[in-house]
Order: sequence, then C-alpha cells, then structure tokens
Amino acid sequence: MKRNRRLRRLVPDAELVRRRAAGETLRALAADYGVAHTTLGRYFARAEAARQLREAEQSVRAERRAAATRRVAERRAERAIRRQAKQQAARARAQARSAAAVAAAHRPRRSGYAAWLDERDTRLPLLRADLRSRNDELAERAVEAGGGVEAVIEATGLRTRENVLGAIDPAILVRAFDNAAASAAGPPDRARLRRLLPDPELVRRRAAGETLRRLAYDYGVAHTTLGRWFARPEVARQLHELQRHVPPVAPDKAPP
Repeated sequence: MKRNRRLRRLVPDAELVRRRAAGETLRALAADYGVAHTTLGRYFARAEAARQLREAEQSVRAERRAAATRRVAERRAERAIRRQAKQQAARARAQARSAAAVAAAHRPRRSGYAAWLDERDTRLPLLRADLRSRNDELAERAVEAGGGVEAVIEATGLRTRENVLGAIDPAILVRAFDNAAASAAGPPDRARLRRLLPDPELVRRRAAGETLRRLAYDYGVAHTTLGRWFARPEVARQLHELQRHVPPVAPDKAPP
C-alpha cells in the first residue's frame, strides 16, 4: 500500500510514458508535468507503469527502425534520381553537339532523296524535357516557389513520394531535393554572436565554396569570426548537409 500511495499532483497520460520510453529524463518530464522528478521515479516504479513503459520502449524502437529503413530507401531513391538527371543533361548536351555538327556539315542537295536523308540525319529522339506533362508544370511552379518534395506532392496531387519520383522530371526533383535540404537546415543559431547576423544564405554560399574572407566582407565581420561560427557542431552539420547537394560556384561566376 505504501508503494502504491496516491499521487497528489501528477496526472499521468500515455504521452508521459511515450516520452519516457523515447529517452527523456525524469527531470525534464517533471518540469512539464509540474511535479518533482522523485514523484515520477516512484510512478514509473509501479508494476503497471513499468509494464507500460516496456511496451512503449518496444514500440519506440520499432518506429525508429522503420524510420531508419525509410530514410535509407529515400536516400537511395534520391541518388538514383540525381543520376538520372545527370544522364539526361549529358544526353541533351550530346544531342545539341550532334545537331550542331550536322548543321555545320549540311550542304544543299539537288535531289529530293538527298534532302530526305539530311532531314533524317538531323532528326533526334525526344528528351525527357520535351515530354513534360501537366504535373511537371505544376511541380516546376512549386519548386520555383522554394518547395521541396512534399510541396510537389501537394501541388500535383500524386499523393505519395513514390508516385512523384516515378512521374516527375528528375531535373525538377533534383531542385526539390536541394530546396528540402536548405529548408531542413533551418535558420542558423544566432546565440552569442555580437556582430554576425547569419542567415540560411550564408550557409548556402559557404557550401557552394565561397571563401571565409569574401563572406566576412559581405557580413561585416572578421573571417575568424565566421571560422568559429562554422566550427559549431550544429552549423557544421548544416554545412555538411548542404555541401552534399549544392553545386560549387564556378570561379568566373563567383560574386565580386
């Protein structure tokens, strides 16, 4: 009876058990539920609460395994889409070179058969960009507005990520992936910065290869200040994530 005495202030619920199963500390939970952490300790020591906690821990582990599997599948699909986009771009460049070569070597022919042969030589297969659908147009607008894959799903009504990856032009999807990566990075932490006012564009420019001195000049700080800021673990993680997707800035296109 003493161990199962009534709880004066604690009002436990399923969310409390789930958060504890996910690894939150007793002190953090106690602050949210308005009780002492020792009260929570006594509560979770009860046989029924301990049983619920074990079941919740099993559920949390299963969800985390499923989420990890889903993330691996999404990364593989993204890499496949990026390869397709690169292959499409390479084919488009090859066709452009071929058409230019045929046009340069073209000579007027007197016979109709020779003219037909010339026309046949210049005829090229359609590219994916030539076959864009209404959904491609809707996806293009969503991406131009800064949306990621979820925005493409909503704009096209294709309902699932798998449908979008199979139906939308890979060149559009690559830009959606880049937008999603930039959005996931979020606004950089400004804590404990006296003069530096970082923004997502700062991280994107650094990921594209701009030097610290060039960025420092634009943001009105010393390059050593930027160096210390980019060394922060959270900022370094954002930078690493963007570097995987943002193409480097060409030397002749770098801002002055």
